[in-house]
Amino acid sequence: MKLFNYITILFFSVNLGFSQVYNQTIEAKIQTNFQDDFLTITGTALNKTSFNASLRYELSVIKHVGSNHSKNSQAGRFTLLPNEGKELSKTTINLDDKAKIIILLLIYDIDDQLVGKDRLVLNENKNESIQNQQANVKNMINKLSANDDVGFVLRGVVTQEMKTKAGNDFYNYFSTIYRQSGINSLYIVHVKEQFNLGRNTKIQVLVNQDVVYQFFVQPKQDYLKGMAENALRRLSGYLQQIERNKETIQKF
Repeated sequence: MKLFNYITILFFSVNLGFSQVYNQTIEAKIQTNFQDDFLTITGTALNKTSFNASLRYELSVIKHVGSNHSKNSQAGRFTLLPNEGKELSKTTINLDDKAKIIILLLIYDIDDQLVGKDRLVLNENKNESIQNQQANVKNMINKLSANDDVGFVLRGVVTQEMKTKAGNDFYNYFSTIYRQSGINSLYIVHVKEQFNLGRNTKIQVLVNQDVVYQFFVQPKQDYLKGMAENALRRLSGYLQQIERNKETIQKF
């Protein structure tokens, strides 16, 4: 059996871990999308508990160039239902290979206690240009691809088998809020529509062949949006339970 080394590459950035004190109940996550010389930054939050949460966030972008620095922050209050993920804020910055850029997402609870945080550092090595960092990443990918003992893990994959327009509408709603939630699971989520009695159809959301959520289809858009939100909360709880089971097995 081949041993696969699972490696996540962050494009010319460093993701620094934090103590496990944070992100246990409310998980903060920074998502990035690089295009040309621009970087789109999205802050997301995930409620990992079975209770409603009233929270506030602060997403900051701090640039250091020599002895000068600037800070741009976005903040706001929000609520999360149990197992709900939500996109909090989005901003786009122009990358500068002379600047060290720190991206920081902080989430506080109703008592103003810090419960979740995530941090990214870009251009940690300021003496190395963006072009050189891009070249280094490409070289690393080429080396890894040439090695039979190394595999890449795809995250956040959702597949579908839809048969009706209403089914496609549900899938579009679900896949959109799934991406926005920041769950980014290693497990493939499969959304399947099947014919039932008469002209009725039923949609199932599956992981590992397990039915996580299912319902009978109605063509009303509000109904489909509500079912998509319910399915996402149920999916989030299911994935969290898998992780808890893994931790329990490892302890024994």
